[in-house]
Amino acid sequence: MVWLMTTTPAFVCSMCRKPIATGAKVIRCSVSTCNSGKIKLVFCSPGCWDSHLPNARHRNAYFVEEIARPE
Repeated sequence: MVWLMTTTPAFVCSMCRKPIATGAKVIRCSVSTCNSGKIKLVFCSPGCWDSHLPNARHRNAYFVEEIARPE
């Protein structure tokens, strides 16, 4: 008998809802309003981060790559 371990993802992409595993690369927005309060936006790729910009109305924004760790 083979047992499969299922792990819960550390995050879910804020745009495409793809699960992001612990230890994988995660992208965060540099703007503080995207990273404060109850909603902390994380993205699985630069494309997903880029797709949030039209609605976010940021003046000067860039993304930061981090390693996904459970919060």
